[in-house]
Amino acid sequence: MNQATRKPTTVGDILLFEYLEPLDLKINDLAEMLQVHRNTVSALVNNNRKLTIDMAFRLAKVFDTSAEFWINLQAAVDVWETENDARLQVELNQIVTAEDFLAARVKANKNAA
Repeated sequence: MNQATRKPTTVGDILLFEYLEPLDLKINDLAEMLQVHRNTVSALVNNNRKLTIDMAFRLAKVFDTSAEFWINLQAAVDVWETENDARLQVELNQIVTAEDFLAARVKANKNAA
């Protein structure tokens, strides 16, 4: 049984609390710097959209960070959400490994022969 952990900090939260607020930037300002529509930035800041690789590179350029920094933030959230999605975990538990699948096929072929 996995110990409950808190959800990792999202890209949107990092943008808001570590960059926008301290630098007194608005969503429109960041959108202009990133050369994207303000709705794109708003959705990202408000955690209504996942980070894309393209956006990771844009954010890295604007804030002089690495694309990997932003990608790793998103990946941590994605992994946490997957590990804490009960329905998906049920589905994952039903997946058969390649080794077991191939062993069953060999057994079925032997029984058919």
